[in-house]
Amino acid sequence: MVDDSNPTAAQLVALKVVDLKSMCKDAGLKISGRKQELIDRLLESFASDDDDILLLEEDDTSHQPTEEDAEIEEEVFEAEVYVAELDVESDDDILIDDEDEIFEAEVFEAELFEEEEFEPTPLQHSRPNRLTGGSLLGSLTSKSTIATLLVILIIAGGGYWWWTNNLDPFVAEPIEYGDEMNFAISSGSFDVEGEDMVRELDNRLNGALSEVCEKFNVDFTGNGNIAVAKGGHSELLNPSDTNLVGVVQARDAYGLTFLAVEQELNHQLSATISSKTWLGDQTDNLCSVPVGPISGYSFEQNSKSWTELTSKALLSTHSSVTLDNQGERTVVEALSFGVPDDTLSDLMPELLLPLKPVELTPIFGNSLLEEGQTGTSGNWRWVVGGVISVGGEMGLQVNMAHTEVEGCVGRANMVLYIVPSSPWAVQQQVDIRLEKSRYDSPDCGVLAEYLLDRALPEGSISLQYTLVRTSDSTGEGMIDWQSSYGNRPGDNSGALSGNENWGSSGLHMPDRSDDRQWPLEQAIACIANQTSGAEEASAALATGGYVYRAIDDRSHTNRTEWNISWVDDNDAGWVRVEERTENCFVINKASIGQDDKPAHRRESIPTTASLQQVEDRIIDPNRYPLLAPDITANGSLSGDTSIGYLLTVPPKASDLLDLIDGLQEGSVMVFGQREWVESGMDYTLSYVIDGETGRLAGWVKTSTNA
Repeated sequence: MVDDSNPTAAQLVALKVVDLKSMCKDAGLKISGRKQELIDRLLESFASDDDDILLLEEDDTSHQPTEEDAEIEEEVFEAEVYVAELDVESDDDILIDDEDEIFEAEVFEAELFEEEEFEPTPLQHSRPNRLTGGSLLGSLTSKSTIATLLVILIIAGGGYWWWTNNLDPFVAEPIEYGDEMNFAISSGSFDVEGEDMVRELDNRLNGALSEVCEKFNVDFTGNGNIAVAKGGHSELLNPSDTNLVGVVQARDAYGLTFLAVEQELNHQLSATISSKTWLGDQTDNLCSVPVGPISGYSFEQNSKSWTELTSKALLSTHSSVTLDNQGERTVVEALSFGVPDDTLSDLMPELLLPLKPVELTPIFGNSLLEEGQTGTSGNWRWVVGGVISVGGEMGLQVNMAHTEVEGCVGRANMVLYIVPSSPWAVQQQVDIRLEKSRYDSPDCGVLAEYLLDRALPEGSISLQYTLVRTSDSTGEGMIDWQSSYGNRPGDNSGALSGNENWGSSGLHMPDRSDDRQWPLEQAIACIANQTSGAEEASAALATGGYVYRAIDDRSHTNRTEWNISWVDDNDAGWVRVEERTENCFVINKASIGQDDKPAHRRESIPTTASLQQVEDRIIDPNRYPLLAPDITANGSLSGDTSIGYLLTVPPKASDLLDLIDGLQEGSVMVFGQREWVESGMDYTLSYVIDGETGRLAGWVKTSTNA
């Protein structure tokens, strides 16, 4: 018998590569190779330690069970059978090539009982695999497994039925360089209800739903593809890191270059859209006119994401969506860094479009999956259901629910069908519904209820679809996550060390521009000195008020305009001023109502960089090669690209948020926009970057031929 002190295959799978190599070294075995090779090497070593191996040579495939064999079936015994050579004389004997004359040697252990108790130890699969083997069909038709099965059929007399009705526990397959899967999407539906929720979506789509009110629906079907890239030696930052071949170079939010794993996701969808719009003028607020259903829409989506090798943190995602409706073509391109941290994204991580096959390892890790097992991953609760068959391959059904969404704001459920050979779910059914009316659920905590009441729009948003694998291919090259590598930048090493402490007594975020002709300092000085036209702003800035929002605009005239929003303890307002040779000119002004007035909290204003420092960063093509060419001219910010900032502070000091440590400090975001026409297309680009650290949040570029 095998020594009970030796670890099992499942225990070896749970170990790190470095531990497996150490065990191989101690056992006098080779330490090179992939994780599965190390595991196989150790298992073979453990098996060879058994002093009671029974070797049976079987050279005649025509052997039939005898009465003696029948008597053996009644006994309980152990046997390890060595199949040295098995001659195949005709194609009728077995489904393999004629030229395969000698089968690979196979050592196995089998425990035989009476037929109703027959439980053979699972065979090792000979298909190249990463952790636990591939499909049942692939295992049963491999050469070494066939040789072993012949012996089992002879000795056990039909016990092979066990293989076709049971599934061994398995570990979720991790992605590898070169992995790819094609899939089909059906029964897709995306619904938005409620005026506030429609407006929120419209804001996120840069006004694409400006004519829609109260209700918006998209029914869709189509197909897609997901793939893991395999980079070459030229992608390495240090040529000596040859063991990491497969990674690619990618930039982080500060524009620094790291090594990352690249995944690409594509969709081709056809859609039918229906909605409601206003009766008459929008200001009449009569949302009663149904629109559609309108068919003929087609969507194409491409998304590339880069996950840093050492930290396993998402560096960036570059996506483009093309919408075509009878010749009217709109393209939306976006680059985002890291994971968004706004309220809706926190509640819906990767739940909305794009439709992405669920990657299994981040959810299940190295858990040995079998029927009845339960667990959690983040806010997802999962339960393994029964054994299923997908495309001729046996697997498991997994039911998942998002506990945070379920407790506070609706439901987020997924049913996954997983198989040992795929790193992604081969089928998934998604059902999500978020609605603010659910936030007062008894399972929703006081703080979550408070935040949802403030941040989540009224209404509901829902998504349903079914995704099914149509084909796949296995890559080559295990991803050695969390490996270090040469020339890796330090975390946050690209952050600005801003030292502009304007919270105590400053009037605005310092500009200090040496490129723009009329910087913010001059515009504020002009307002402060105004005797007419901007009295309210001037008085507020002279008595403790400050500018919480300011943006320049040089796109309409040859003079610079600044739109400046101010606030003090009592009031708030805005004023637009224009550059003049001797003085500034007040174009317009207005007060901000108390309901929309932001809090006035100097103690919450953070230390920032200057606008000039941030501007120098976003126009640097070495940091942001995709953004800089669109917003620069002659090495400076182009004249039709705006730049400004927005200060956001928590509510009043008596507010509930002040009870939470770390939520008293405000934030400053620098933002801007450019609109232009090129090659018959209308373009709009918007960007956002952190004014404290210089961390680029991302940008969105929209183009249309309409």
